[in-house]
Amino acid sequence: MDTEHAARRALFPRGLVQPEGGFRFGADTLLLSAFAHRQLKPRAALCGLDLGCGCGAASFGLLVLPGREGLDIAGIDVNPAMTDAARQNALALGLADRFRAWTGDADDCSTRDFPIQGPAHFALCNPPFRIPETGRACPNQAKQLARFEGPGGFAVFARCAARRLRRGGSFFLVHLAERLPELFQHLTQAGLHPRRLLPVQGRSGGPIRIALVQAVSGQGRTLVLEPPLVLYDEAHRLTPEAERFCPHLGANPDRRRTAPNAGGRPRAPCQPD
Repeated sequence: MDTEHAARRALFPRGLVQPEGGFRFGADTLLLSAFAHRQLKPRAALCGLDLGCGCGAASFGLLVLPGREGLDIAGIDVNPAMTDAARQNALALGLADRFRAWTGDADDCSTRDFPIQGPAHFALCNPPFRIPETGRACPNQAKQLARFEGPGGFAVFARCAARRLRRGGSFFLVHLAERLPELFQHLTQAGLHPRRLLPVQGRSGGPIRIALVQAVSGQGRTLVLEPPLVLYDEAHRLTPEAERFCPHLGANPDRRRTAPNAGGRPRAPCQPD
C-alpha cells in the first residue's frame, strides 16, 4: 500500500466521494461495518456482498479495519451515480482489487454478470428505512430511492441474501427497531434465521431507534439479544463503549454530531433526543 492510499485510509470515513444532492451515509452505516467485523472470523479469506451499497461506506468501513486484508466485497446499487462514487472511493483507498460495484436491482443479483458468482460468506445491508408514503417526500429521486423502499420492500434484500449466501453464511443489516417484527418475518420466509440482535440507544435510558441484526442462512432456533449499545453520554459526546465498538465514529472532531464529517445524515436514526 502506497503512502497516498495509507493517508486516505487514515482519514476514513472523511473524504469519501458522495454524489451531489444524494443521500448521505450516517452513523448507522459505520455501526453496520463494526457489527459485521465483530462477528466474522478474524483474518479469514472471505467474499461478501453489499446490498444497496451506496457510495461503498459500509464495505470500506469493514475493509480498512485491521485483520480484514483477506476480504473481497461486491456491492450492488440501483443508482448508477452511487456505484460510480463507490468505484472512485475504492480507487482512492487502494481497494479496487477487493471491492467491485455493480449497478442493478437486488432482484438481479443472480445474473451471470454479477461480480461474485459463487456463494458468499456474508452480506451487508443498510436498506431504505421507510415505507412509501409514510413520511415527507424527498426533494429528488436519488434521495427518495435511498430513504423509501422500492417495490417488494425489504423482502427483496432478504431473498437476494438467501440466494447468494452459502449455508451458514451471515446477513448483517441495520434497520429501524420499530420494524423488527416485519423484518424477522421476511428473513424467516427467505430461509434466514435471526441469530443476533444488538439494539442501539442514542443515550442511556432513551428509546431504541435502530438495531443491528445478524441472520444466518439455514436452520436455527436461538436468538442472542445483546445489551444495548449506548452511543452518547449526558454531554452528548461519544461513550467509550461506542468508540471501542466502532472506532470510525471517533474520526469526527466534533463528537456532538451523529455522523462523520464526510457527510453523514443530518438526522441519523441514532441521534440523541
